[in-house]
Amino acid sequence: MIALGVLLFFFALVIAGTPIFGAMGIAALTGVWLLDESTSPLLNLGLTVYQSLGNFLLIAVPLYIYAGTLMEVAGLNEKLFRFARVWVGAVPGGLGVATVVACAIFAAICGSSVATAVTIGLVAFPALVRGGYTPHFSGSLIAAGGTLGILIPPSIAMIIFGVLTEQSIAQLFIAGAVPGVLLAMLMAIYAIFFSGVRSDPTPITWIERIQVTREAILVLLLPLGVLFSIYSGLATPTEVAALAVAYVLVVGVATRMLTWQHFWSATMKATRTSVMIFMMIAFGQALTEFFTLTGLPQMVVDMVSSSGLGYLAIVTLMVLIYILLGTFLEATSMMLVSVPIMFPLAKAIGMDPLAFGVFVVLAVEVAQIHPPFGINLYALSGIGKVHIGRMSISVIPYVVMMICMMFAISIFPQIVTWLPKTMR
Repeated sequence: MIALGVLLFFFALVIAGTPIFGAMGIAALTGVWLLDESTSPLLNLGLTVYQSLGNFLLIAVPLYIYAGTLMEVAGLNEKLFRFARVWVGAVPGGLGVATVVACAIFAAICGSSVATAVTIGLVAFPALVRGGYTPHFSGSLIAAGGTLGILIPPSIAMIIFGVLTEQSIAQLFIAGAVPGVLLAMLMAIYAIFFSGVRSDPTPITWIERIQVTREAILVLLLPLGVLFSIYSGLATPTEVAALAVAYVLVVGVATRMLTWQHFWSATMKATRTSVMIFMMIAFGQALTEFFTLTGLPQMVVDMVSSSGLGYLAIVTLMVLIYILLGTFLEATSMMLVSVPIMFPLAKAIGMDPLAFGVFVVLAVEVAQIHPPFGINLYALSGIGKVHIGRMSISVIPYVVMMICMMFAISIFPQIVTWLPKTMR
């Protein structure tokens, strides 16, 4: 009863407008005090926060954010979009397909959904509108494409999941590759058939293709290097994150696209984003520890096990819970609150841990574009001055795609587990 009461108290704080990390900390502190008044809840909370931030694996989070931010301020996103445009722009809905391709490539560098949507959106949105795409279709396509940033490796969401569940982050990264590519293909196919635009109106020559590819080659080598280094075991995800930052710095300075002002702006922006995530991780771990002390995860497992529900029914229930959570919780906080409770349930019904990791990341993707509170929608609404209501309608097909992918990997976990099993 105390656990359920504290959980409702947390949601009430969020609805009242309390910052997410503050709501987590207050709820955890209240819960520990209610469990045992003789202990020092403030001391316990401080120790938990300190220990949660002492995890070496978390160093990769600000590094991947920094790499993506440096690419954004240096204008390297323009090279990515131009590369995608000259190679796939000639097909029907070519600019839309190019946008998805650019999002997928940037996702293999950054690891953040919002950063991917904003970085590619700054370049792609004006081009799409000039090419005949409606503003709400353009905004929803970029918002959905941005979610690939947390599915295609590397992924900040995968790092957080790995820390929470003690799973191999390298294997989690690679587990998201195939579902990420499949989801990108679905988005591209949707753009081809439903954009209402035949092809890129700008004529493209082979000389232009070669020239643009040559200009973008240094940027394109980075995602290939990231994936190869992790897959082959040459470097850990944390080491690859540090190398990615160094590589972007060298390329930016060598091409004279990264100035001192750009460097300072990227550093401040990445620092603010990283601090926000770390605050939620720290206090989220405190709330997780409280739930563990109360036995709430085991209670949920026992209750579902005794209900007589089948595998598919339980998966459907989990999908509905995540959709509900995504309506009012930010992606990171949604993971921190739900994974400690849902992960034991997933193991109890026989779901592979890697498959569940991708399942949760897909749920986070849905939350990122779920109307009316998806953060990617608001980011693109601000960039293109598009009404959020019209974008919310246009983004529904992409939400359906992601939910279908959640069911697909639940029923066919080989989609997720095949590639990690081939790793050295």
